[in-house]
Amino acid sequence: MVINDMAEKYGMLPSELLGKATTQDLMIYNNVNMIKIREEKKANGEDITDTFREEDLNAIWEKVKGKDGSKS
Repeated sequence: MVINDMAEKYGMLPSELLGKATTQDLMIYNNVNMIKIREEKKANGEDITDTFREEDLNAIWEKVKGKDGSKS
């Protein structure tokens, strides 16, 4: 879906975009889009947990686990 969104935004066919874009372009676009969705959901008071991958949530948990004095 990212390809179609990018192609529409930049006025290109998806095949043109695939021929010109790099993997980094696609990753940056996807991340920016997810941040935008997350911020819109936060502003509307909606749940944002579906905007994180499970691996991201686990990494965040590992970084903060036990810092509040708890053992879990």
